[in-house]
Amino acid sequence: MAFLVAALTALVLGKPVIGGLARIKARQTIYAYAPETHRPKEGTPTMGGFLIILGVLAAMLAWGVAYRDENLVLTLVIFAGALWFAAIGLLDDYGIRRLTGQRGLEWKAKLGLQLIAAAVSVYMLWQAVPVPMRTIPTQPLAGDGVGLLALEFGWGYYLLAVLWVVSWVNAFNLTDGLDGLAAGLTAIAFLPLCREVGRLTGAEYAPMLLGACVGYLWWNVHPAKVFMGDTGSMFLGASFGLLTLRMLLSSPSWTGVASYTLIGGVFAVEILSVVIQLSSVKLRRGKRLFKATPIHHHFELLGWSEPTIVMRFWLVGALCAGAGLLVSQL
Repeated sequence: MAFLVAALTALVLGKPVIGGLARIKARQTIYAYAPETHRPKEGTPTMGGFLIILGVLAAMLAWGVAYRDENLVLTLVIFAGALWFAAIGLLDDYGIRRLTGQRGLEWKAKLGLQLIAAAVSVYMLWQAVPVPMRTIPTQPLAGDGVGLLALEFGWGYYLLAVLWVVSWVNAFNLTDGLDGLAAGLTAIAFLPLCREVGRLTGAEYAPMLLGACVGYLWWNVHPAKVFMGDTGSMFLGASFGLLTLRMLLSSPSWTGVASYTLIGGVFAVEILSVVIQLSSVKLRRGKRLFKATPIHHHFELLGWSEPTIVMRFWLVGALCAGAGLLVSQL
């Protein structure tokens, strides 16, 4: 039910929301170094991430009314955390341009706000996770049976959790560069997370976001009628980071970290390509490994058409999701 409500909400509200974005002049600007094929996209309405947010919100309301589920509180915590990042994206997409005339937030300011939002969101999530889930089984001792070991969420784990969320936020943000690319990959990544529905509280968020992305894709596939903007990409990245972190808190293991990293594998490669490119330029006196980054631009400059890149990235994303599911069974 949650999937259908979210998908239909994003689909039905698409036209009026896109019209509203056009009226307030929330329009896409193209980077100077972007491939020339992107020039015709100048002026397309942006901040379409609102469609995804509205889809998730409608699904949560429907879920709450239909099931009167008290466990929806944890889902709300994840949603609220993701909204922090959507607000940062909104400031970058629209607020700074209207107030100062600049293109958007400086990267240092954006990263600082992301770290603050992640710190608050991770703390909220930790406080919301039920106490019994903060224990993990220990190996049986001689004659003692299996005991429980309290999971101490100290500063080290806390900082790693903040880094986990911020990394996914920026990975999703960098992946949002072609029509349908980020939304399609997000839908693929959230599909295997849906298997936890009914087993883990908060997992209900997965089909909600999956449905919202599917509905949004109706308007975002090539040629896109709207772009999600940082408002949407940061919301999606935070949603993935916080939901997978919630799952890791219930079953902390390096296998889990590897599984979720593989599920978001294409996003991870996108941000790694940027890190590798910048490192190469600095350490090898301006020499580049890729024609452009994030890596989807590299394939554009190789002559691949935009729909071809998107479809092939979706296929790779599906393989990564399957690999992640396989690792989770180990």
